Amino acid sequence: MERPLLDHLTSQDLVSTTSLASLVQGYILNCRCEGKSPSTVTTYEEHLRRFLNYCQQKGIPDQPGKLNACHLRDFLWYVASEPVRWSGRPTTARRPVGKSTVNHYHRVLSTFFRWVEKEELISENPLAHLKPPKVEQKAVQALSQADVEALLDRCSPRKHIGCRDRAIILVLLDSGMRVSELANLTIGDVDMKTGAVLIKNGKGGKQRLVRIGSAARKALWRYLALYRRGKSDRMFLTRDGEAMKASTCKLMVRRRGKDAGIPNVHVHRLRHTFAISFLRAGGDIFTLKYLLGHSSLVMVQNYLKSLNAEDDESARAMRPRRPHVSEGLGRTRGWS
Repeated sequence: MERPLLDHLTSQDLVSTTSLASLVQGYILNCRCEGKSPSTVTTYEEHLRRFLNYCQQKGIPDQPGKLNACHLRDFLWYVASEPVRWSGRPTTARRPVGKSTVNHYHRVLSTFFRWVEKEELISENPLAHLKPPKVEQKAVQALSQADVEALLDRCSPRKHIGCRDRAIILVLLDSGMRVSELANLTIGDVDMKTGAVLIKNGKGGKQRLVRIGSAARKALWRYLALYRRGKSDRMFLTRDGEAMKASTCKLMVRRRGKDAGIPNVHVHRLRHTFAISFLRAGGDIFTLKYLLGHSSLVMVQNYLKSLNAEDDESARAMRPRRPHVSEGLGRTRGWS
């Protein structure tokens, strides 16, 4: 599949054309200027690049003013129904997608065309009357205490990688931070005495303060004192002393879950576990919204619904006391 030359448009190209490719490049530059996170910008660029490739393949007009809702509806149907997309690259293109993926493509295209409309480069937004597919809200599945213990048992505190992985899992469980935020942590961001962790580059560039419990601090101290070797100031390093990427952390958590025999373990499920544990311990949704770094209460309310459904099913009559935030959530679950 031919890749649109978004990165190779000249100044003359931008002056002489109103092509979709030039507008996408302008939109991506605008996203960077607005300070959107690198991962968000990368996702937008990837989705829009695939849209451009689709337009090229199907002979769809290259001028945004000639696009209509039918073109965009056909593209979203292609994403939803085509068994092999984007010529089979990457591997995920050879697997069916869910409604949430199609919904995400719709959101990216919506933000792009709203920007084009705001810049007065089109007179009418072709997506204005095209509703996104409804996404079923699934109940959030947290890890049980037995699952957490099994996961930690796979991480030997007496081995370099095991010690590091144990610290990572405990920090994620206690803080609820995103894996991208964990990958960006530096040694100076953690107060080992109080357990306060400063997240300097949260979603949307916002800072916030979270806390970890005593077990997470102990695991972190052991890793820093005995095994961590490297010149990078990032907290977690690879075996070679390089800063650990978020993608590496994701793979590690999945591998540890598979080794422990726990199905569907991923970094976001650790975040779910933190949220459900916080609410079960009596925490309020507004504090949870801050700790998770959410901009709205939508996802937090979903956690609350999942907790209520889970508690109704198991008919729990008693709940543990609400801990002080500085204690970390791990202690209420039995892993701190």
